[in-house]
Amino acid sequence: MKHSLFLLVALLLGAPLAAQTTNVPLGTVSTVESSHDTTPDGIQSWRSTSLLSPSGQWYSEDTHFGLDYPDGFSSVDVVLNEPGVWQVWHGFGYAAPQSGSTWQQLDNYLQVGPAANQAPSIAWTSTPGTAAQAQSYTISAHGHDDDGNLVQVNLWKNGQPFAFAGGGNGTDGDAGNTTSDSGPQTITFTAQAVDADGALSPVITHVITIAAPANTPPAVTLVAPAGQTITVGTTLTITSHATDPDGNLTGHNLDLQRPAGDWNFQGGFATGEPYQGGPVGSGADSTRTANFTFTDVGTYYVRSAAYDGSGWVQSATVAITVVTPPPVQYAFVTTAGSGGTVSPGGTYNAGTMVTATATPDSTHDFAGWSGDAAGTSNPVSLTLDRNKAVQANFSPKAFALTTSATTGGSVTPGGSYPYGTSVTVSATPDATHQFIGWAGDATGTAPSILLTLTSPLNVQAVFTTKTTQTITFASPGNQPVGGPTFTLGGSASSGLPISYTVLSGPAAVSGNQLTITGPGSVTVQAGQPGDATYLPAANVTQTFNAVAAAFLKYRSAGRTLLQDSAVTGTAPFVLEKP
Repeated sequence: MKHSLFLLVALLLGAPLAAQTTNVPLGTVSTVESSHDTTPDGIQSWRSTSLLSPSGQWYSEDTHFGLDYPDGFSSVDVVLNEPGVWQVWHGFGYAAPQSGSTWQQLDNYLQVGPAANQAPSIAWTSTPGTAAQAQSYTISAHGHDDDGNLVQVNLWKNGQPFAFAGGGNGTDGDAGNTTSDSGPQTITFTAQAVDADGALSPVITHVITIAAPANTPPAVTLVAPAGQTITVGTTLTITSHATDPDGNLTGHNLDLQRPAGDWNFQGGFATGEPYQGGPVGSGADSTRTANFTFTDVGTYYVRSAAYDGSGWVQSATVAITVVTPPPVQYAFVTTAGSGGTVSPGGTYNAGTMVTATATPDSTHDFAGWSGDAAGTSNPVSLTLDRNKAVQANFSPKAFALTTSATTGGSVTPGGSYPYGTSVTVSATPDATHQFIGWAGDATGTAPSILLTLTSPLNVQAVFTTKTTQTITFASPGNQPVGGPTFTLGGSASSGLPISYTVLSGPAAVSGNQLTITGPGSVTVQAGQPGDATYLPAANVTQTFNAVAAAFLKYRSAGRTLLQDSAVTGTAPFVLEKP
């Protein structure tokens, strides 16, 4: 590999450049050179480049460098086989009739092969000088390594690990953390960077001062009692809750002011524990409780107070009004059962005579008292020596049901029934009478009726004699045996249906249809039993013959007579059954 060195135009103008370092591999070939120029008017200029090895050996080409040197250009290659930093120099000169000058200047550096490791550096990036009690603050540092092998940026807080971070991109890395502390105190932070070769930066230190916490007054609340009115001699529980975020409660009191105007913290009543003293619990959280009996008529004021060394803090104040107890009173409770009302009860002083009056409604009667009263007196009076209760009881009114019947039948008996009772009444005629309807407080002709008792009722079943009837039944005459079934033609004057019965003979009847079953005398009876209106009719009986058919047959004589005139005497004929 060949590395050429060229002079910059700036050098020709006499302006120096800042030296820079270039990394090149061991064995790189670089060139040193010289040149000389003479103008037609005799002005000379020359230039050259040179190398200085890490061990101090110079490498240059001076063939054309100097006054009156031959014009031209020459160069020589130099193998960079010594590791380390090489210096690159350049020279320049000129000669004119009026002046001339020559000089040498360091131009650049060549890092041949690996450079010697350099320790990283570290600097703070966030370092507040002070912080308040419990205030969050951030401490951070930045590590840097020109060699590009930064591996760790570490921070400690009072010698303890605080923030350890990696090397970032190898050249730059940051580490930091947020924290808070109680005061007053000072906190020392240290930081250091480490590279991959174990080289350490210097340790840097920063101290932050944590201020003492500002005192916060305590908070106190009167939990109980609430403002209220009570009677003399009542005992209430007084409870207060106090808190202090700083945890430095030193006093926690229950304050009471009597109607006369004196407070208990002024002495004389309710002094010391459990009303007054230090925190009950801890300096941060205290609950104080005490029982107090209110003995004076008037208004007491109750509050609580807490103290943390910076002053007393009081709760809201509540008023407790104490009054003389009222006279003893008892409750008189009145209730009414179904069917009426009762006069209202109430609350009365002990020993009061009270009266209760029962009022039944239109369908009930007063039946008596129960509870703390008895009997049927209305109204009733009681003396209240305790809580008492009475109930007025009622029963449905009873109404009379009176029943009767005219001649010819009977009726359901009457009686006495509660209001609203439903009773069925039935009329039953005898054999010779019929029921024709109801009289009195009932109407209609139904033999059974349903009556609802809402008042006294009087009903009568009315009967009348049944109507007579007759049967007309003509004889059907003799009927042939084997003939068709025929209709019996009887009827009743009432129009009611006739029933037929074969009393004797070879015949059968169904309804009004008669069938002859053989020869002989047949007797049939027609009847009508009557109903609710008609009496039974007298039976009517008819008798007729069932006649069998016969054939008239000629019976010839034993000889033949030839006559030309009439012959007298018995004819030769006989009747025979088929």
